[in-house]
Amino acid sequence: MIKLKGIKKVYETDEKKVQALKGISLDMRRAEFVCVLGPSGCGKTTLLNIIGGLDRYTAGDLVIDGKSTKKFNDEDWDTYRSRKVGFVFQSYNLISHQTVLENVETALIISGIAKEERRKRAIQALVDVGLSEHLRKTPRQLSGGEMQRVAIARAIVNNPKMILADEPTGALDSENSVKIMELLKKIAKDRLVIMVTHNAELAEEYATRIIKMKDGEVKSDTAPYNEPQEKPGAGRGEKRSFMPYGLAARLSLKNLVGKKIRTALTSVASSIAIVGIALVLACSNGLNHFIDKIQSDTMSSIPITVSSSDTDYSGLIEGLFGYVGDTVSGNGSEKRPTDSVIINHTLKNLVNSISGKIVTNEITRDFVDYVDKINTDRVRYDAVKNVTKRVYKKVKMPIYSSGSKDVNVFERNSGSWSCLPPERDILDEQYTMVAGRYPSEYNELLLVVDKNSSITDTVMANYLLDIYAYDESKTHYTYSEILSDPYINEYNLVLNDDYYTDNGDGTFSEDKRVELAEFIFRQYRNGGDESDAIAEIKINGIRDELKKNELIASIYDTVTCYNVHPDSDKTSLKLKIVGIIKLNDDTQYGMLSSPIAYLSSLNDKVIELSSESEVLKAQQSSPDKKVVVSKEVTDLTIESNKARINVLSSLGYAELPTSIKFYPKTIKDKDYLLEYIDSYDKDGDGSPDFSYTDNVGAVIEIVRIVVGGVSSILIALTSISLIVSAIMIGIITYVSVIERTKEIGVLRSVGARKGDVVRLFITETGMIGLVAGVIGIVLTLVLKMPLNALMKNITGLGGFVFLYWWNYPVIILGSALLTVIAGLIPSMLASKKDPVKALRSE
Repeated sequence: MIKLKGIKKVYETDEKKVQALKGISLDMRRAEFVCVLGPSGCGKTTLLNIIGGLDRYTAGDLVIDGKSTKKFNDEDWDTYRSRKVGFVFQSYNLISHQTVLENVETALIISGIAKEERRKRAIQALVDVGLSEHLRKTPRQLSGGEMQRVAIARAIVNNPKMILADEPTGALDSENSVKIMELLKKIAKDRLVIMVTHNAELAEEYATRIIKMKDGEVKSDTAPYNEPQEKPGAGRGEKRSFMPYGLAARLSLKNLVGKKIRTALTSVASSIAIVGIALVLACSNGLNHFIDKIQSDTMSSIPITVSSSDTDYSGLIEGLFGYVGDTVSGNGSEKRPTDSVIINHTLKNLVNSISGKIVTNEITRDFVDYVDKINTDRVRYDAVKNVTKRVYKKVKMPIYSSGSKDVNVFERNSGSWSCLPPERDILDEQYTMVAGRYPSEYNELLLVVDKNSSITDTVMANYLLDIYAYDESKTHYTYSEILSDPYINEYNLVLNDDYYTDNGDGTFSEDKRVELAEFIFRQYRNGGDESDAIAEIKINGIRDELKKNELIASIYDTVTCYNVHPDSDKTSLKLKIVGIIKLNDDTQYGMLSSPIAYLSSLNDKVIELSSESEVLKAQQSSPDKKVVVSKEVTDLTIESNKARINVLSSLGYAELPTSIKFYPKTIKDKDYLLEYIDSYDKDGDGSPDFSYTDNVGAVIEIVRIVVGGVSSILIALTSISLIVSAIMIGIITYVSVIERTKEIGVLRSVGARKGDVVRLFITETGMIGLVAGVIGIVLTLVLKMPLNALMKNITGLGGFVFLYWWNYPVIILGSALLTVIAGLIPSMLASKKDPVKALRSE
């Protein structure tokens, strides 16, 4: 079975070489009890370690079952020890934090024996050595003789072909020594037992073969044996030994539990760095969520727009942040010179960009058809035919001394009224209906108020909801009052044929729009017989009275009136506020920028009615000349198609959309939209044919870059504590390696590989990391509450500091990974330990 051919072993030190074995040649029978005797230092233990594969011979050959071991690698030796060898040591070498049963099972686990089978075999081995009542005890609870019997049970449990015992009775009294020798003699009946001892009496009494050594050589052999030539048996092809992760985890966990205070302190110390990273991440999440919320809100309030005319303020944003890209001045016209210091005229660029860049497009039928093919599940859009709407309202003004008089005042802001989105659910994401109902007809409007259901007095006056809103005696209107009072909720839309006067020469004039002062004068003169001089004095008094109201004073000189009697406007269209909506509390910016909102069908109705008007027909028959004349406009020539479209729009008519507003549902959908628009290349020049305005996107991108940069800096600074934590973990792991050196030797003796030793300590550091991660998450959740309270007081936003659900496992696993990396070097050092020296350590 075992054949030693000229085995030599030389130990090299810095000073000299020591020859421990000098050419040992021996053959061992498959079943015999061999005792090796000799003085200390003669090479007995070295011989035993070489036979057991714990040490490597310098020269010669060790033949196992007819197979030479000259080409064995580390894994081959590990497998050999796991399958064929059982070790019994003088100092027992039991793992102190395992039970008796677990110590015996360890060899079977590394051999890959199934759980049920190994438990059965381990118990039987302990029964065979007389320890059936001590299965759940730890080695510290046993006597010396009992611990040695546990070691023997561990050696025989895997049914190895040989048992190697190094001074198994050296630490025992005579009574226990006899018991151990009787047990080894019994085992030697069906397998090879090789025992190293100094006790010649025990050897003479129990051994079947005694080999005496001196100075590294065999001096005598009482029963020499020449093994016949044997066919090579199983060797390197056998199933490899392997320490399962479960065993590594169990050993590591028991070691950590056995050092509770150190484990707890290490985990808490490591968790501090995790808390720092987690809080920075939580704050970053809050900032990014806030930015995404703003962007989501503003994608509706300021949708991405392809318009016949719009203003792009991205230049202003670049100017504010000093971005010049690949150009000298930021206008894209000059290439950046090389090997030069660039002079960036920031102030000039900023001043030029404040006014914004006018983006113009000529929206064609082909482009409209292209847009119609967009994926509406991702992007909703509204093709708006925004045309001029001339709206007036009855306003009570004190024209006569006897009291107030209704005056038809033009609502000068009707061009900025907000067009409602194409689908109501877009609106419902940001607003709540608080009174009335949603418009269903073209002539129905909505009143838009803020989160507090309020409107500023200036807005009330400018939109003619109440020009006396500055009067502090009036603090509010009830919802029902707004929806029932015609002086608040009703407007009138003037149609072309009522607004323009045919001059009879193919031109038309706007003589029904007059200044407020002139209108008051006309109305006053029509109501009295005073001379013009007296009338002027009284009218000045009325004007002065009106201007006592600060809001009226601020708009007085810009107000114009519809020069018809208030009761003679039967042909105008009534527009009425039928509902009131309020901005949601969690919405930062609403899509409706005006207090008055209308359905796009109002534009369609205006276009329908305007197309039948005389002034529009005259304009269409004279496409190169404006038919509407006024004192202010002298040049009536129309030179471009775009100018013709604008003239028709001012007359309430449009064939194609004047703008297309896109409402992407998510940030990814927005990216899809921009790519879709840029892909339209009708002229085939390889560049986008249409420009769009995405001012919000430019701002958000800059903010996101700044936030990302700040977050990265904070994480980098916090990572310093991670480095310190990693160094601490490395030190703790190295200490653990030193403390568990003997355990390393024991595991290697039962077949554990170097990689298994690495796995053992990596598992231990990973467990510390997992515990540190969990503690870090708990501390983060605790600290998050006061931080959120602080942020709410500062910003008014609740739940600002938060972690996404997937952040928790990432942080915990990241903590474990960090500690694994930190423990990698000590673990590698542990795997390189000489198992022979490891077994001798205390």
